Amino acid sequence: MQGWVLCGVFCNLTTVRYCNNIILFGNIYVALGAVSLIQSTCIQLHFTNHLFFYSVFVFFSTLFIYNLQRIFYKQTENKSYNSIRRTWIFENQMTIKLLTLMGFSGMCISFFFNDFRILFYLSPLFILSLSYFISALMLLKNACFILFTLVVVWTMTTAIVPQLLSGSSINTAFIIHVLTRFSFMLAICIPFDIRDMGIDKAENVSTLPLQYGENATRNLALVFTIIYSVFIVTEYFTSVISLSVLWGLLLSATATLIFIVFCNSKRSEYYFVAGIDGTMILQGAILIVGSLFQ
Repeated sequence: MQGWVLCGVFCNLTTVRYCNNIILFGNIYVALGAVSLIQSTCIQLHFTNHLFFYSVFVFFSTLFIYNLQRIFYKQTENKSYNSIRRTWIFENQMTIKLLTLMGFSGMCISFFFNDFRILFYLSPLFILSLSYFISALMLLKNACFILFTLVVVWTMTTAIVPQLLSGSSINTAFIIHVLTRFSFMLAICIPFDIRDMGIDKAENVSTLPLQYGENATRNLALVFTIIYSVFIVTEYFTSVISLSVLWGLLLSATATLIFIVFCNSKRSEYYFVAGIDGTMILQGAILIVGSLFQ
């Protein structure tokens, strides 16, 4: 009897771990992060329209793009480089392909519920995102291009396009919000180069920590987190955001700062995917909860 109980507990734990890996390594989690940042923009800038269908479209688009590139991962003799994430990806290619198909289907269906202007706004970003796995372009060899591309795509998708769809004029408030989101994305994207140092070195990919060292790269991420916090305060004093939003953003910025301070190349990949990527969800969640009590 005890053996059956232990077996049941083990099976339950295995199931939970597998589901967690699908959510984290199957990019459902990061797609929720994109939705959270869009909603964060809507709340910060007091939009009456919370861009529901645009958020759905971005969720499925993120799911599609991020999983599509993992179908193209190059298998080598040492296919995982001791990476839990890569091991899971190589061992669950069917799941990755199903998630890619789900993302593509959801993206196509939700497109028709959106303002068709998104085709004009997002097409260049879609092409830019595809460049990650077009080996002929050899763009993955340039560390600065990788980082800049990622940050620009996320800033455009979660901060600029929502403002354009909501009819915001390009003024000081517009620009400050874009700079705030840009600095936030820089702060949380840089640590992932620290996470991937071993893989990038083995694959001869030039990244910031390999060029300048782990400590310097982490300090750079911290600098952008501080810049992000300064922009948050600037948004408040220029009447872009309310006091409650200010405190919510500063709380999430503090959490981001803590996660970056303690990140290093020896940390579990769960720390980066669930923790640092989770700061996007945390930011949106704090503002959404706060808005319910206003």
